[in-house]
Amino acid sequence: MIETYMNHKIEIKQDENPESPREWDNICIFHVAHKRYSFGDENYKDYESIKQAEKECKNNGDIVLPLYMYDHSGITISLSSFSCPWDSGQVGFVQISRQKMLDEFGKKVFSKKMKEKGRKIAEEEVKCLDQYLRGEVYGYDIDDGEETCYGFYGEVEEIIKEAKDIVDNIISFNIKKHCEKIKSWIKNKVPLYARTELSA
Repeated sequence: MIETYMNHKIEIKQDENPESPREWDNICIFHVAHKRYSFGDENYKDYESIKQAEKECKNNGDIVLPLYMYDHSGITISLSSFSCPWDSGQVGFVQISRQKMLDEFGKKVFSKKMKEKGRKIAEEEVKCLDQYLRGEVYGYDIDDGEETCYGFYGEVEEIIKEAKDIVDNIISFNIKKHCEKIKSWIKNKVPLYARTELSA
């Protein structure tokens, strides 16, 4: 996708080597049991092993949310089930650690409010991993490599907005730099014909 903004070319490209968001410092732990996919933090070979892990999480007072996957020309995941019964189903669960939530937010009680906050965090973490699995990670390239940045997860519109902000900063910097140059010429009484040559 290419867009021109303020005479600057902005090109949005897919990030061909994105970092998995599961490499970040996350609150949740993703448990996955699948023969072909291993995108979880903990991956299991069989149903019995993951059910035992789920039982242990619940015994620890952690929140356990079912994780679903739809597999058809690529995969997508969600905390809600998919409508297609043939190519989708539960692939594991998301563990919201009671102790990690308390440590992270400096609380002593895993209250209803804290549990709700944990569920929202889980939704965001699942959404981010889903974008990674679907290849929805992008970057921008301004003026054929003059300014580049990759690793944006999500909506292309937000990335374009970020790139336009960078262009605005480039223009602002160039204007400021040009004004400083003119002030220097005036201060040093540089004649007009010489200013043209210096600007070339």
